[in-house]
Amino acid sequence: MRTLRAALLRLAGVFRRQRGEQEFAAEIESHLRIHIEDNVRAGMSLEQARRNALMKLGGVEQTKELYRERRSLQLLETILQDFRYAMRTLRKNPGFASIAVLTLALGIGANTAMFSMVNALLLHPYNFPELDRLVMVWENRGIDEGVEARFIAAPDAAELQANTQVFDGLTMFRCGDLNLSRGGDVQSVLGCSVSMNFFDVLGATPASGRTFTYDEARPGADQSVVVSFGFWQRRFGADPALLGKTIQIRGRNYTVVGIMPRGFDYPVPMELWTPLALTPEERADRSQLAFSALGRLKAGVSLAQARSAVDGVSQRLRQQYPNTNGNRRTELLQLRKELYAYTLPLFGLLQAAAGLVLLLACANLANLLFARILGRQREFAVRTALGAGRWRLARLLITETVLLSLVGAGVAIAASFWSVKLLRTSISPSWTMWVPGWEGIRVDQTVLAFNVVLALLVGILFGLGVVFHGKQSEPHATLNEAGREPMLAGKNRIRGALVVAQVTFALVLLVCAGLTLQAFRRLVNVYQGFQATNVLRMEIRLPEGSYGDNANINSLYQRLLSETAALPGADATAVVTNSPASNVDNQTTFFTINGRPALQASETPSADLQISSPEYFRALRIPLVTGRVYSNADNSSSARVVVISRSMARQFWPKGDALGEQIKLGPANSSEPWMTIVGVVEDVRQNWWNPSARPTIYEPFYQVPQRGMVFLMRTAGSPASYASGAREVVRGIDDQIALTGIGTLEKEITDSIAIIRIMGVLMALFGAVALTLSSVGVYGMLSESVGRRTPEIGVRLALGADPQSILRLVLGQALKLTGIGLVIGVSIAFAVNRALTSLIFGIVTMNLALLAGMAFVLIATALIAAYIPARRAMRVDPIVALRYE
Repeated sequence: MRTLRAALLRLAGVFRRQRGEQEFAAEIESHLRIHIEDNVRAGMSLEQARRNALMKLGGVEQTKELYRERRSLQLLETILQDFRYAMRTLRKNPGFASIAVLTLALGIGANTAMFSMVNALLLHPYNFPELDRLVMVWENRGIDEGVEARFIAAPDAAELQANTQVFDGLTMFRCGDLNLSRGGDVQSVLGCSVSMNFFDVLGATPASGRTFTYDEARPGADQSVVVSFGFWQRRFGADPALLGKTIQIRGRNYTVVGIMPRGFDYPVPMELWTPLALTPEERADRSQLAFSALGRLKAGVSLAQARSAVDGVSQRLRQQYPNTNGNRRTELLQLRKELYAYTLPLFGLLQAAAGLVLLLACANLANLLFARILGRQREFAVRTALGAGRWRLARLLITETVLLSLVGAGVAIAASFWSVKLLRTSISPSWTMWVPGWEGIRVDQTVLAFNVVLALLVGILFGLGVVFHGKQSEPHATLNEAGREPMLAGKNRIRGALVVAQVTFALVLLVCAGLTLQAFRRLVNVYQGFQATNVLRMEIRLPEGSYGDNANINSLYQRLLSETAALPGADATAVVTNSPASNVDNQTTFFTINGRPALQASETPSADLQISSPEYFRALRIPLVTGRVYSNADNSSSARVVVISRSMARQFWPKGDALGEQIKLGPANSSEPWMTIVGVVEDVRQNWWNPSARPTIYEPFYQVPQRGMVFLMRTAGSPASYASGAREVVRGIDDQIALTGIGTLEKEITDSIAIIRIMGVLMALFGAVALTLSSVGVYGMLSESVGRRTPEIGVRLALGADPQSILRLVLGQALKLTGIGLVIGVSIAFAVNRALTSLIFGIVTMNLALLAGMAFVLIATALIAAYIPARRAMRVDPIVALRYE
């Protein structure tokens, strides 16, 4: 306790120094006066009395110094003095301070903005307690079906819950579009039917009301609903009396029992949740992978242990139920890594690019600092002569660099609030609403802490770097030589290496920027063949409880297509299960080729499956390669037919004999009918993340009608002007049908590849910053070098050297450093390109012309930056230079 009290008193003494000094001086003076008075009374003269009193006190100034050491924290006080001195020094050098702060602000700001995205999308996409214990659970059928197809069978999920001891809870849910009827108007909402423990597993509680009870898990008793906070605000105006009221969903009345807190919308972007009430047949059906599942691991259970446990159950189910589970394997994935396949490569690349910008900024600042330190040799020599040691000088330099870093971080934070908001809102909400954590991209406490730690780390490393590359000079020699002897050992090599590093980083960033922008343009060209400008798009979901058989569904869509085709200016109308650039993967299916040997389940080939009306290919200008496309005559009463894509024909019928061949969906033992291939059409790249077009099977809609479809209409004019006409046609057929996603196919494509466009823009900004910093680095290094070599240049000129040779000398130095940086940068750029090609879905390919162009830009920039100091060197007056020497 006494030690703590002493420490607190010392800390207080730092901030009460002036007052403490005054109080102690008054106390010393009081003691001195008392001793003088005693001596005078003893018969001494006033002068003798004072002298004797001072001797008895032992020296006033020494006593005061001892008091200062005991009443304050000497190290903290020295640091504060250094900070004040650093502030005065930087204030006297506004040019250097401004450039240094701006350089650091660019480097730290880029990293702050990118880390805010990484923090939200990769580290904390969901605000659930103990997020790393939440895992997705699904059954893999042996084909890559994308993140939208991570499903499990209900009885298999029950087996995992009952026969493993790794889950605190395992919940199932099934999501989709629901029709909400309100005031005679039908709207489509996103909703989920969830198990009773759904909210408990997530660790979420409602803001008001309650969640579901187990009594509501029975068919017929499941007519309660929990709504999201946003849904409550948007659809019901934040009506506080909504709890207990009835709303109509899917033609049934549901009672609102709870409202979830703001920000809860799992799975994003769900608006309401209803009880998952399964019939006994559904609970026992292993043939359908129809549900999503989420589990919370028990405390202390690792992901590897959980995977081992569920794999054991999965193996038993494969042996016990070979017909349904023969090719299934249970997979586990941490929930926060749900979209890592897409988000990690994109935002990891941007964070790496921001890191290169920071390194480049650091190299540039190091050059500035080295030049500044060389100009302060006399100051350091005087300090050394007065007794300052290496670490005392180091503390002074570290204080100055930390102050620069903190000021730069402050500027970066101020700019980051604006830039992060711009990044968050730069992409259409129709895309970002499906990305967990996107709305959480902001400069929060974690991002601020990252910023401050990064600034301190940069500042400390800079200070230490200068110290460790320095040498303790002889004060006498330094003062006699007017400070011209370099304080830093090998300073030319160090600064030259920093310039080389700047050129290397700049080349890598410029090449990455160019490749990303080229990838965006390439994606735009991929979809240009659709001529999407004149295509209207909207999604149709038929209400549950109506259109119970295929004949009714066929009749409705036939009427829809015929009546919309009759609208003035309508060129072609069609429906398809999944339109291109939807950011949703196609359904994937196994298939079997008639007449070929039966394969093991794990060897059965797979392809994407699309179901469309006949006019789909004409509406999107998809060329016919050979054969024919299906027609309206290919209906439920005719023989089953399919059309396949060129890539599928090339892969499975390389000799070009696909027409007339028969295939069926599923493995060889499936009960699906055989279908004859009647045509081959050109490939369609479904989404930007598909490296190439996948083999695709197209089935006629009138043979396999679907309840939910995407409607496409090619028009003669602006598609937006046809939206109301198409909407009226749908309402005239059935006013209970909800339409969503009404817009143009062009906007769908633009929104789909917006993330690549944003990546290209950011990489271009990073490249521009890199180019600027590298040119500043070359200029600064050569400018300082010319200044230090002024006497040498004067001697050369006095001895008859041609000014053009001086120009070549300086420009040659610039070309040498730039050339070394380019040689290193080219090899790194090739390595980075290989990584980009493998990580970013094959949309990036190396372009040697681009690489050569960026190298030329850097060489030209370096020569321009070097020309100014070179011209100054040419104009050196030999007399002035020699007199200076």
